[in-house]
Amino acid sequence: MPSRAARRRRLACAVAGVLAVTTLSWVEPATAGGGTGCLVPELRGLRLRVAKTELEWANCSLGTVRTKRVAAWKRGYVIKQAVPPDSVRRAGFAVRVVVGR
Repeated sequence: MPSRAARRRRLACAVAGVLAVTTLSWVEPATAGGGTGCLVPELRGLRLRVAKTELEWANCSLGTVRTKRVAAWKRGYVIKQAVPPDSVRRAGFAVRVVVGR
């Protein structure tokens, strides 16, 4: 059984984590950091239409769409994106993607 001090530390960490989570509020990526830039979302695994919507919401745009032959279950899904997720770019930045066909 853990000591009383260890249990107290664990409880304090849990309470601090809950307080940190409850005090944070949601900030849209386009306005994060005070600018109107583009915070590139994770697009891999999404359908092309959904990926385009995500890019528009993040103040980005869809760039060149290339296709690549893949297994049947990957068809229609984004399998590669040119810019890593969570990268900050200028507003309207065009993100190139590769979609399975």
